[in-house]
Amino acid sequence: MRLNKCLSLLVTAFIVGLASGCVNYQAVQDFGAGTGEFAGSYDNVFTGSYETCLSTNELKNIILDLGETPSKSPLTQYGSDKQICAPYKAEAEAFSQTSLALLDFSEALRLVIKRTELSGAFDKAQFVPQFSGIDENIADTVHELRAHRQEVITVNQWKDYFGSFYVQKSPQEVILENQPRMEATFALLNVFSDIYQVQLDNYGRNIKLLDTLLYETESRDAVKRTFVINQSKSLDRKQELLSNYNDSLNAVKESYHKIYERSELPNPHFNDPVFQAEMKEFLIRISTLVQEARII
Repeated sequence: MRLNKCLSLLVTAFIVGLASGCVNYQAVQDFGAGTGEFAGSYDNVFTGSYETCLSTNELKNIILDLGETPSKSPLTQYGSDKQICAPYKAEAEAFSQTSLALLDFSEALRLVIKRTELSGAFDKAQFVPQFSGIDENIADTVHELRAHRQEVITVNQWKDYFGSFYVQKSPQEVILENQPRMEATFALLNVFSDIYQVQLDNYGRNIKLLDTLLYETESRDAVKRTFVINQSKSLDRKQELLSNYNDSLNAVKESYHKIYERSELPNPHFNDPVFQAEMKEFLIRISTLVQEARII
Protein backbone atom coordinates (compact mmCIF):
# COMPACT_ATOMS: atom_id res chain seq x y z
CA MET A 1 0.00 0.00 0.00
CA ARG A 2 2.78 2.38 0.95
CA LEU A 3 4.65 1.50 -2.28
CA ASN A 4 1.55 2.24 -4.35
CA LYS A 5 1.18 5.59 -2.63
CA CYS A 6 4.81 6.46 -3.40
CA LEU A 7 4.40 5.50 -7.03
CA SER A 8 1.25 7.59 -7.23
CA LEU A 9 3.12 10.62 -5.86
CA LEU A 10 5.94 10.13 -8.33
CA VAL A 11 3.55 9.90 -11.27
CA THR A 12 1.70 13.00 -10.07
CA ALA A 13 4.97 14.89 -9.75
CA PHE A 14 5.98 13.83 -13.27
CA ILE A 15 2.67 15.02 -14.72
CA VAL A 16 2.90 18.33 -12.87
CA GLY A 17 6.44 18.69 -14.18
CA LEU A 18 5.24 18.28 -17.78
CA ALA A 19 2.36 20.69 -17.24
CA SER A 20 4.71 23.33 -15.84
CA GLY A 21 6.70 23.34 -19.06
CA CYS A 22 9.47 20.88 -18.28
CA VAL A 23 10.19 20.05 -21.92
CA ASN A 24 13.39 18.78 -23.47
CA TYR A 25 14.19 21.18 -26.31
CA GLN A 26 17.31 19.37 -27.51
CA ALA A 27 15.70 18.57 -30.88
CA VAL A 28 14.82 22.25 -31.44
CA GLN A 29 18.32 23.21 -30.35
CA ASP A 30 19.84 20.79 -32.87
CA PHE A 31 17.61 22.18 -35.61
CA GLY A 32 18.67 25.73 -34.75
CA ALA A 33 22.36 24.80 -34.59
CA GLY A 34 22.24 23.08 -37.98
CA THR A 35 20.35 25.97 -39.55
CA GLY A 36 22.87 28.46 -38.17
CA GLU A 37 25.84 26.43 -39.37
CA PHE A 38 24.34 26.25 -42.85
CA ALA A 39 23.51 29.95 -42.99
CA GLY A 40 27.01 31.08 -42.09
CA SER A 41 29.10 28.77 -44.24
CA TYR A 42 28.76 29.49 -47.97
CA ASP A 43 30.40 32.83 -48.77
CA ASN A 44 31.73 31.54 -52.11
CA VAL A 45 28.23 30.58 -53.18
CA PHE A 46 26.80 33.98 -52.23
CA THR A 47 29.33 35.79 -54.45
CA GLY A 48 29.31 33.11 -57.16
CA SER A 49 26.96 34.77 -59.67
CA TYR A 50 28.98 37.99 -59.80
CA GLU A 51 32.39 36.31 -60.03
CA THR A 52 31.16 33.84 -62.64
CA CYS A 53 29.67 36.67 -64.70
CA LEU A 54 33.11 38.35 -64.77
CA SER A 55 34.81 35.08 -65.73
CA THR A 56 32.30 34.47 -68.53
CA ASN A 57 32.92 37.91 -69.99
CA GLU A 58 36.67 37.28 -69.83
CA LEU A 59 36.12 34.15 -71.93
CA LYS A 60 33.99 36.07 -74.41
CA ASN A 61 36.80 38.60 -74.90
CA ILE A 62 39.26 35.85 -75.80
CA ILE A 63 36.70 34.31 -78.16
CA LEU A 64 36.33 37.70 -79.87
CA ASP A 65 40.11 37.95 -80.23
CA LEU A 66 40.29 34.52 -81.83
CA GLY A 67 37.61 35.57 -84.27
CA GLU A 68 39.78 38.54 -85.21
CA THR A 69 37.09 40.94 -84.02
CA PRO A 70 38.61 44.07 -82.51
CA SER A 71 38.06 44.21 -78.76
CA LYS A 72 38.60 46.94 -76.23
CA SER A 73 41.79 47.34 -74.24
CA PRO A 74 41.97 45.01 -71.20
CA LEU A 75 41.49 47.83 -68.70
CA THR A 76 38.53 49.33 -70.54
CA GLN A 77 37.02 45.90 -71.07
CA TYR A 78 37.32 45.04 -67.36
CA GLY A 79 35.49 48.25 -66.54
CA SER A 80 32.78 47.31 -69.02
CA ASP A 81 32.56 43.77 -67.60
CA LYS A 82 32.08 45.13 -64.09
CA GLN A 83 29.29 47.34 -65.37
CA ILE A 84 27.60 44.41 -67.16
CA CYS A 85 27.90 42.23 -64.07
CA ALA A 86 27.01 44.95 -61.54
CA PRO A 87 23.44 43.66 -60.92
CA TYR A 88 24.89 40.34 -59.79
CA LYS A 89 27.10 42.09 -57.27
CA ALA A 90 23.95 43.53 -55.70
CA GLU A 91 22.38 40.07 -55.94
CA ALA A 92 25.35 38.61 -54.05
CA GLU A 93 24.73 41.04 -51.18
CA ALA A 94 21.02 40.17 -51.14
CA PHE A 95 21.89 36.46 -51.17
CA SER A 96 24.21 36.90 -48.19
CA GLN A 97 21.69 39.01 -46.28
CA THR A 98 18.93 36.45 -46.77
CA SER A 99 21.20 33.80 -45.28
CA LEU A 100 21.97 36.10 -42.35
CA ALA A 101 18.25 36.19 -41.61
CA LEU A 102 18.37 32.41 -41.16
CA LEU A 103 21.45 32.79 -38.98
CA ASP A 104 19.61 35.29 -36.76
CA PHE A 105 16.58 33.01 -36.58
CA SER A 106 18.80 30.20 -35.28
CA GLU A 107 20.23 32.57 -32.65
CA ALA A 108 16.72 33.64 -31.61
CA LEU A 109 15.82 29.98 -31.08
CA ARG A 110 19.00 29.43 -29.05
CA LEU A 111 18.17 32.35 -26.76
CA VAL A 112 14.56 31.37 -26.06
CA ILE A 113 15.63 27.78 -25.37
CA LYS A 114 18.30 28.96 -22.94
CA ARG A 115 15.85 31.27 -21.24
CA THR A 116 13.30 28.43 -20.93
CA GLU A 117 15.90 26.05 -19.49
CA LEU A 118 17.01 28.66 -16.95
CA SER A 119 13.42 29.27 -15.84
CA GLY A 120 13.36 32.97 -16.63
CA ALA A 121 16.82 33.85 -15.31
CA PHE A 122 17.89 34.83 -18.82
CA ASP A 123 15.25 37.50 -19.50
CA LYS A 124 17.68 40.34 -20.20
CA ALA A 125 19.74 38.55 -22.85
CA GLN A 126 21.03 40.84 -25.59
CA PHE A 127 20.18 39.93 -29.17
CA VAL A 128 22.25 41.72 -31.81
CA PRO A 129 20.97 40.67 -35.26
CA GLN A 130 23.32 40.50 -38.24
CA PHE A 131 20.58 40.86 -40.84
CA SER A 132 20.40 44.48 -42.01
CA GLY A 133 17.88 44.13 -44.83
CA ILE A 134 17.74 43.81 -48.61
CA ASP A 135 17.48 46.73 -51.01
CA GLU A 136 13.92 46.30 -52.27
CA ASN A 137 14.86 48.04 -55.54
CA ILE A 138 16.96 44.99 -56.39
CA ALA A 139 13.91 43.54 -58.16
CA ASP A 140 14.31 46.35 -60.69
CA THR A 141 18.03 45.81 -61.31
CA VAL A 142 18.19 42.01 -61.28
CA HIS A 143 15.61 40.89 -63.84
CA GLU A 144 15.47 37.34 -62.40
CA LEU A 145 13.99 38.80 -59.19
CA ARG A 146 11.16 40.77 -60.80
CA ALA A 147 8.66 37.98 -60.15
CA HIS A 148 9.81 37.74 -56.52
CA ARG A 149 9.16 41.23 -55.15
CA GLN A 150 6.80 39.93 -52.47
CA GLU A 151 9.40 37.47 -51.16
CA VAL A 152 11.92 40.32 -50.92
CA ILE A 153 9.40 42.43 -48.98
CA THR A 154 8.54 39.54 -46.64
CA VAL A 155 12.19 38.68 -45.97
CA ASN A 156 12.79 42.33 -45.08
CA GLN A 157 10.20 41.96 -42.31
CA TRP A 158 12.85 40.06 -40.38
CA LYS A 159 14.50 43.41 -39.66
CA ASP A 160 11.59 44.72 -37.57
CA TYR A 161 11.08 41.31 -35.98
CA PHE A 162 14.69 41.01 -34.84
CA GLY A 163 14.81 44.67 -33.84
CA SER A 164 11.99 44.17 -31.34
CA PHE A 165 12.80 40.59 -30.38
CA TYR A 166 12.64 39.58 -26.73
CA VAL A 167 13.33 36.23 -25.18
CA GLN A 168 10.12 35.93 -23.14
CA LYS A 169 8.68 33.54 -25.68
CA SER A 170 8.59 29.80 -26.06
CA PRO A 171 10.52 28.07 -28.87
CA GLN A 172 7.15 26.90 -30.18
CA GLU A 173 5.95 30.53 -30.49
CA VAL A 174 9.11 31.60 -32.34
CA ILE A 175 8.74 28.74 -34.80
CA LEU A 176 5.04 29.35 -35.46
CA GLU A 177 5.04 33.13 -35.77
CA ASN A 178 7.86 33.15 -38.32
CA GLN A 179 6.38 30.69 -40.82
CA PRO A 180 5.67 33.30 -43.57
CA ARG A 181 9.16 34.79 -43.22
CA MET A 182 10.82 31.38 -43.24
CA GLU A 183 8.97 30.30 -46.39
CA ALA A 184 9.86 33.57 -48.15
CA THR A 185 13.49 33.16 -47.06
CA PHE A 186 13.67 29.65 -48.49
CA ALA A 187 11.99 30.80 -51.72
CA LEU A 188 14.56 33.59 -52.20
CA LEU A 189 17.48 31.30 -51.43
CA ASN A 190 16.18 28.95 -54.13
CA VAL A 191 15.96 31.83 -56.61
CA PHE A 192 19.51 32.99 -55.83
CA SER A 193 20.75 29.43 -56.30
CA ASP A 194 18.94 29.21 -59.65
CA ILE A 195 20.51 32.51 -60.77
CA TYR A 196 23.95 31.14 -59.94
CA GLN A 197 23.20 27.91 -61.83
CA VAL A 198 22.27 29.88 -64.96
CA GLN A 199 25.56 31.79 -64.67
CA LEU A 200 27.48 28.52 -64.37
CA ASP A 201 25.70 27.06 -67.40
CA ASN A 202 26.60 30.16 -69.43
CA TYR A 203 30.17 29.95 -68.17
CA GLY A 204 30.38 26.29 -69.21
CA ARG A 205 29.07 26.99 -72.72
CA ASN A 206 31.72 29.67 -73.26
CA ILE A 207 34.48 27.37 -72.01
CA LYS A 208 33.40 24.74 -74.55
CA LEU A 209 33.17 27.33 -77.30
CA LEU A 210 36.68 28.61 -76.61
CA ASP A 211 38.02 25.07 -76.43
CA THR A 212 36.41 24.29 -79.82
CA LEU A 213 37.81 27.46 -81.40
CA LEU A 214 41.33 26.68 -80.17
CA TYR A 215 41.05 23.16 -81.59
CA GLU A 216 39.64 24.27 -84.96
CA THR A 217 42.23 27.03 -85.42
CA GLU A 218 44.96 24.62 -84.30
CA SER A 219 46.16 27.32 -81.97
CA ARG A 220 49.49 26.47 -80.42
CA ASP A 221 49.11 29.18 -77.79
CA ALA A 222 49.93 27.18 -74.67
CA VAL A 223 48.80 30.05 -72.44
CA LYS A 224 45.27 29.99 -73.88
CA ARG A 225 45.05 26.21 -73.67
CA THR A 226 46.20 26.25 -70.04
CA PHE A 227 43.67 29.00 -69.39
CA VAL A 228 40.85 26.82 -70.75
CA ILE A 229 41.95 23.84 -68.64
CA ASN A 230 42.04 25.99 -65.50
CA GLN A 231 38.64 27.49 -66.27
CA SER A 232 37.18 23.99 -66.67
CA LYS A 233 38.55 22.98 -63.28
CA SER A 234 37.14 26.16 -61.76
CA LEU A 235 33.73 25.38 -63.25
CA ASP A 236 33.80 21.86 -61.79
CA ARG A 237 34.64 23.21 -58.32
CA LYS A 238 31.93 25.86 -58.47
CA GLN A 239 29.32 23.37 -59.64
CA GLU A 240 30.28 20.90 -56.93
CA LEU A 241 30.05 23.62 -54.28
CA LEU A 242 26.64 24.81 -55.52
CA SER A 243 25.35 21.22 -55.53
CA ASN A 244 26.61 20.85 -51.97
CA TYR A 245 24.83 24.09 -51.03
CA ASN A 246 21.56 22.91 -52.59
CA ASP A 247 21.78 19.63 -50.65
CA SER A 248 22.23 21.62 -47.44
CA LEU A 249 19.37 23.99 -48.24
CA ASN A 250 17.04 21.08 -48.98
CA ALA A 251 17.99 19.46 -45.66
CA VAL A 252 17.24 22.68 -43.76
CA LYS A 253 13.87 23.10 -45.50
CA GLU A 254 12.88 19.49 -44.85
CA SER A 255 13.80 19.71 -41.17
CA TYR A 256 12.06 23.07 -40.79
CA HIS A 257 8.81 21.66 -42.18
CA LYS A 258 9.01 18.76 -39.73
CA ILE A 259 9.59 21.04 -36.76
CA TYR A 260 6.87 23.47 -37.88
CA GLU A 261 4.26 20.71 -38.30
CA ARG A 262 5.10 19.46 -34.82
CA SER A 263 4.89 22.99 -33.40
CA GLU A 264 1.32 23.33 -34.70
CA LEU A 265 0.21 20.60 -32.27
CA PRO A 266 -1.15 21.70 -28.84
CA ASN A 267 1.51 19.49 -27.28
CA PRO A 268 4.37 19.24 -29.81
CA HIS A 269 6.31 16.52 -27.94
CA PHE A 270 9.72 17.92 -28.91
CA ASN A 271 11.22 15.30 -26.61
CA ASP A 272 9.87 12.42 -28.72
CA PRO A 273 12.91 10.11 -29.15
CA VAL A 274 12.25 9.52 -32.87
CA PHE A 275 11.97 13.26 -33.54
CA GLN A 276 15.09 13.95 -31.49
CA ALA A 277 16.98 11.37 -33.53
CA GLU A 278 15.80 13.00 -36.78
CA MET A 279 17.02 16.44 -35.71
CA LYS A 280 20.33 15.01 -34.50
CA GLU A 281 20.76 13.31 -37.88
CA PHE A 282 19.97 16.64 -39.57
CA LEU A 283 22.65 18.42 -37.54
CA ILE A 284 25.23 15.76 -38.38
CA ARG A 285 24.32 15.92 -42.09
CA ILE A 286 24.67 19.70 -42.22
CA SER A 287 28.00 19.59 -40.40
CA THR A 288 29.25 16.96 -42.86
CA LEU A 289 28.13 18.98 -45.90
CA VAL A 290 29.72 22.16 -44.54
CA GLN A 291 33.01 20.32 -43.99
CA GLU A 292 32.87 18.98 -47.55
CA ALA A 293 32.17 22.49 -48.83
CA ARG A 294 35.29 23.81 -47.07
CA ILE A 295 37.37 21.08 -48.70
CA ILE A 296 35.94 21.97 -52.12
